[in-house]
Formats: sequence, structure tokens, C-alpha cells
Amino acid sequence: MSNQPIRHQTYRIFICTALLIGAVLLPPTIHGEEMNTDPSPPLPLLVRTRHNDTPADIAQRFLNDATKEWMIVEYNGREAFPGGESVMVPVAPFRPGGLTPDGYQTVPVLAYTDIGDSTGQVSRSTFNDQMRWLKTEGFVTITPGQLTDFMEFSGQLPRRSVLITFDTASQSLYTTSIPILKELGFTATVFLSTDSVGRKDAMTWDQIRQSHQDGFTIGCRGRSGRSLTRRTKGQAFETYFKSVESEMRLARHAIEAHVGEPCLFLAYPHGDTNSLVSAMAAKLGFASAFIRRAGDNPFFADRYGIHRTPVDSQVNSEQFAKRLTTIIPADLN
Repeated sequence: MSNQPIRHQTYRIFICTALLIGAVLLPPTIHGEEMNTDPSPPLPLLVRTRHNDTPADIAQRFLNDATKEWMIVEYNGREAFPGGESVMVPVAPFRPGGLTPDGYQTVPVLAYTDIGDSTGQVSRSTFNDQMRWLKTEGFVTITPGQLTDFMEFSGQLPRRSVLITFDTASQSLYTTSIPILKELGFTATVFLSTDSVGRKDAMTWDQIRQSHQDGFTIGCRGRSGRSLTRRTKGQAFETYFKSVESEMRLARHAIEAHVGEPCLFLAYPHGDTNSLVSAMAAKLGFASAFIRRAGDNPFFADRYGIHRTPVDSQVNSEQFAKRLTTIIPADLN
């Protein structure tokens, strides 16, 4: 692509600048009394496997999280552990930011409107095929919280991570899409406009709570779902400002009241934002916010402008695969 050299050059400048700042700030010599007392990152554990241990077994036993099996596999470079052998268990991120000698990681975020037979919607069979392709290709679904941690350099992600999102709270989502995802061991994020909950053909709060308990993230898409960037003709700025604030705040409070946990993630209604809307999202305490536009999501991207790539009925299998880029090549030598 024509913008690749520019993007790679920007990335090299970013890394070099960080190294230069570190070199300037680091003292030329460190005497005993001046030594940094900050604790070093914890070293990996050297453990012995049991008979027929799986990576999930090892991750559960030593990391208290079977879903981190990918860390065992990636760190040791293999998937099978017959038993009785030594295995390294990383207890801290070992590839922060997804940086590698050959480039850096980007996280694709897919945006579905709904699954069904209406015009423009992805059909159930197509959605099923797409999800099974992801499973076959080794993709791991993540949450917005994991993506945010990755972007803040406090967490690491599997190399083939993908975030699946929906801009709906329809009954079709609950009866069609969610069962397919659960069957494959996948998760997703549901961005809902709270005024639509409980209406005809929409999920109820009980169903939303059940989806959350099943591991699905419930995000906010405003109260009414209307665009927050449109200021009506003749509308005073103060009135517009208050309407943007109330759309986000009231929707967030409603989700938190019904789900019982903080609502930290926002999808801008209609996928649009401006400086005021993004600043309001940050002010109200959202950890990250998403636009609806194709693009890369490396660790240094804007957390209040995370790209979501739309997927509709016009996307064929080849085009779908091209939306799943997970590494941006860059020569860092």
C-alpha cells in the first residue's frame, strides 16, 4: 500500500525518539547509593509438567487462568507437553506492545450491525462460516479491557487476537449470534443504546445480564443511538454540550445499574466523533472509545479513536480474511 513507507517511517521515529529520551535521562554512571530500587519484572517459572498436561492445564495451575494457554505455547515454542519435562511459565508480559524484530502487532476489531436476513445484514450461515474460519486460523477473541491494557503497555495479547463487536441488542443477536460464539469458545462485545432495550425484537435486561454472565462485554452506544457529532441548526452550544453529556452519562448509568459492573467502553453512535465528543468520553471515565472505520490498532493508537472495521453482507470470504491483519511489517534495524 502506498502509505506503508510513511507508517513505517513514523514508527521508526517513534521508537528512536523513545530511545533517545531514555539515553538522555539515564545517568552515565550509577553509584551504589544511587541504584534503582524498583523491583525487576518477575522471572518466568521453571516447572515440571504432569502426565498429559495441556497448555491450558499449565496456565490454570500456575497463572490461575486457563485462557492464557497461548502464553505457554508461545513462550516455549510448542503445543504438546507429554509430562515429566521442564516448561517455562511466563508470569509477566514478555512481548509488551506486540513488538518483534520484524514489526509490531495490530489488533483487528470487527463491527457487525446485526445477523439476519434483512438487507445488508450478514446471514447466519455466513457469520457461522466466518467465526469457524477464525477458529481454524488460530484467532483468539479478546475483550475491550484486554485491548486497552495492551495499548497502555500493561498487558500482552496473543499474536492472532481479534475483537468482535455488535452495534445492536436485537433478539437475533441473542438467539443466533451469541450461541455460535459460545459454541466456539469465543466472546464478543455488545454496544447497545439503552432506550432500545426491551422494545419489540430487542433483548431484555435479563438477557443482557445473562450474556454478560456468559462472558460477553456490554458496552455503551449512547441512550438513543443518535449521532453525537450533529448539532441541529440554531441549537445553542450549551444545549448541544449538555445533550452529548447526558446521552453518554445516562446510558452508562443505566447499563451499570442493570449489569452490576462499571461500563467502561463506548462505541460512538454511527461511528462518528469529534474533539468535543472524544473529550467528553474521557471526562466521563470511559477507558476507551471506538469509531466505525477500517484501520490499524497498534499499541500507540488513540484509545479514544480505536478503529472498527465494518462487516456486512457485501464482504466475501477473501475480503473478510484481508480485514484480519495482525502484524505490520517494519524494518527496525
